[in-house]
Amino acid sequence: MIEIIIIAIGLSMDSFAVSLASGICHKKNCWILALRVAIFFGVFQGAFAGMGWLLSNTVKHLIEQIDHWVAFVLLLLIGGKLILGAIRSDPAQKSFNIESYLVLLGLSVATSIDALIAGMGFGFLNMHIVPVMIVIGLVTVFFSFSGFLIGSRNGYKLLGKRAEIIGGIMIIAIGIRILIEHLAG
Repeated sequence: MIEIIIIAIGLSMDSFAVSLASGICHKKNCWILALRVAIFFGVFQGAFAGMGWLLSNTVKHLIEQIDHWVAFVLLLLIGGKLILGAIRSDPAQKSFNIESYLVLLGLSVATSIDALIAGMGFGFLNMHIVPVMIVIGLVTVFFSFSGFLIGSRNGYKLLGKRAEIIGGIMIIAIGIRILIEHLAG
């Protein structure tokens, strides 16, 4: 369960960073909007993890011999994407209207692609997906809600890039651990 929480925290860093930027762009400490953003991001993260799990179970028999490598590569890609995105991003480009449901829907999907890929990894590892989906969703709700409120008060520059980098490192570390365990045992 601790590993699932760590992965959930890592996966929620994109949503956290977008929520921080949203709070800055909104410039008001609006609890209702923060909750709306958090629920959208949390629901999409959990649902996409479940869709990835379903997808992996359809192709699982084809790659059972290399599933630990697949999980490692997927987690490495997710973590690397988070780190590179944080390094290359320009806070000025993160201006958008988070109150628009269309924008919120697009951001929810965009920040959940990593959860889809992670869900495939969970499927390859034969994990029960419902508790994983719930943990990922709840952790994302917490970080997104907090991120929005922090952003509206303190600004993206305080945590944004660092949060994504830390999340990426955490996800890569889990991938390395999975690979080492399977190769050693």
